[in-house]
Amino acid sequence: MKKMLSCMLLLLISMTLLLPVYAAFENPPIIDDAGYLMQSELAKLSELLEQIREKYNFEVAIYTESEMSGNTAEEAADDIYDYNGYGVGENDDGILLYICRDTREYHFTTHGKGLEYFNKNGLVYLESKVLSYLEDDNYYKAFEVYIKTADELLKMASEGKPYNEKQYSTKYLIGVIAICLVAPLLIAFCMMKKKLKKMKTAVENDYAGNYMKPGSMNLTLSRDLFLYSRITKTEKPKGDSGTHTSSSGRTHGGQGGSF
Repeated sequence: MKKMLSCMLLLLISMTLLLPVYAAFENPPIIDDAGYLMQSELAKLSELLEQIREKYNFEVAIYTESEMSGNTAEEAADDIYDYNGYGVGENDDGILLYICRDTREYHFTTHGKGLEYFNKNGLVYLESKVLSYLEDDNYYKAFEVYIKTADELLKMASEGKPYNEKQYSTKYLIGVIAICLVAPLLIAFCMMKKKLKKMKTAVENDYAGNYMKPGSMNLTLSRDLFLYSRITKTEKPKGDSGTHTSSSGRTHGGQGGSF
């Protein structure tokens, strides 16, 4: 009897070890302190975010607030991520979309594997999908598109091909560049040829003197005078899509602006 119980216990332990391990996420996937969403919309988006979290074992979250908790949207997004337990795994991998209602600013903050999965080009692509809906105050659609696009980028990353602007082959890019350069030249050549055919009375003249009235110009002195110079320095804008260090000392990626 004891041997049977021992065998059953070992079997249960073995089955437990074989079960898939899912990460425990500390926070709800979406916190809407700004009050953009109805309860039904909040429930639907939470369900979509939970699905994508479990699917990729990766933090994908949304956080809105009415008043900005940091000096900038970037600082607020980073601090919310760092000090509220967002992220999963040893490196707290994830991405969070932050929005402040009062200043109408947004920021995507990434950390851990999020720096690679949502790289500079990936964040620009994600922003291009979401921004128009934020500008129209269609927050539910903006969040829905954010989730859908994050799923798209995470799928590419899971296949070993994180999104970047070099998705096309070299031959394809060369072909596109060649067409862009040659096509305007061909069009200009055809238009100029058509116009030249109409200019039958035009006669080539190699001497500018034939166009000047005799005695109308008498040059007695020629000098080059240097009057002044002006040097204008413009500070190079700091990009929002590069990596930076948050107040907690951790490295984040990001992209953001106003709407």
